[in-house]
Amino acid sequence: MAMATAAASASSSLLAPAAATSTAAGSAHNAVLFPSTVPSLRAYPRLLLAFRRPAAAAVADPQGAVLDEEEVVIDQGGRYDDDGDGYGGRGPAFTPPTKPRTGKAALPLKRDRTRSKRFLEIQKLRESKKEYDVPTAVTLMKQMSSAKFVESAEAHFRMNLDPKYNDQQLRATVNLPKGTGQTVKIAVLTQGEKIDEARAAGADIVGGDELIEQIKGGFMEFDKLIASPDMMPKVASLGKILGPRGLMPNPKAGTVSPNITQAIEEFKKGKVEFRVDKTGIVHIPFGKVDFPEEDLIANFMAVVRSVERNKPSGAKGIYWKTAYLCSSMGPSIKLNIKEMLDYGTDSSN
Repeated sequence: MAMATAAASASSSLLAPAAATSTAAGSAHNAVLFPSTVPSLRAYPRLLLAFRRPAAAAVADPQGAVLDEEEVVIDQGGRYDDDGDGYGGRGPAFTPPTKPRTGKAALPLKRDRTRSKRFLEIQKLRESKKEYDVPTAVTLMKQMSSAKFVESAEAHFRMNLDPKYNDQQLRATVNLPKGTGQTVKIAVLTQGEKIDEARAAGADIVGGDELIEQIKGGFMEFDKLIASPDMMPKVASLGKILGPRGLMPNPKAGTVSPNITQAIEEFKKGKVEFRVDKTGIVHIPFGKVDFPEEDLIANFMAVVRSVERNKPSGAKGIYWKTAYLCSSMGPSIKLNIKEMLDYGTDSSN
């Protein structure tokens, strides 16, 4: 009995180191193959492939063929791809069905998606890329005027000018023979006997130093400000107030004149100032859409002749680029520039 116990203990003592050794070796082998801390599998696709290749190579498909290492696939996201469909074994991503666009969202032009229904209907009356002659354009403009108020008739010209150069600046006035259709409130800065002359000519507001102080205090209830030359040194202090509003008296605009009576009469009858903006475009109102067509054409051709007559000395090449007519709330109508200039020449003769 003692001998059997000794033999069992001896055998267990002999086997214990081997078992311990095998356990330690297995732990080391597992530690190499399956480390306790594995980095992000998406960040290290090559590391993932290294761990998955032995298992993949040992698995056979239903036909009994063993997978080769070259057949192991990594998808675009860096994941191990079991079935080779490119989605890492998870299948394609779900994309919700999109509803078909209807109404304004289905319009091909993005700018039309913000237009009103009224605008979208009236713009069908004209072809967007067609160039019209002046009488036809005026007729279309009157037809497309459908706002609840009397709209203004506007002309927009893109000129071959760069106003950052002094010799390419365009600023002038034009006397509309049929008037503007608007009531202009005129203020006059003068002194002495000219105060009575201005009131007799129909000026709405007349004053001198006291009017300057009122303007400095925020008084702006006028559309035009006319000044006599002797008042300009005092008017200079109003530059920061009147300049941004386009009301600063200027000889080129006809608002600085020794003949106060004539200046008032011209602006009351329909004198309009225009200038080219920083993009090289001239915007000029030339009446109301309820004018007769003949009156609108007469005003428009007066505008064309004035722009042509005041061509800057620095203008090079083609002076007129594009010309459009429109009402205040209506779509634009493109004009044929050659026919427009010829029409103006014929009418002037």
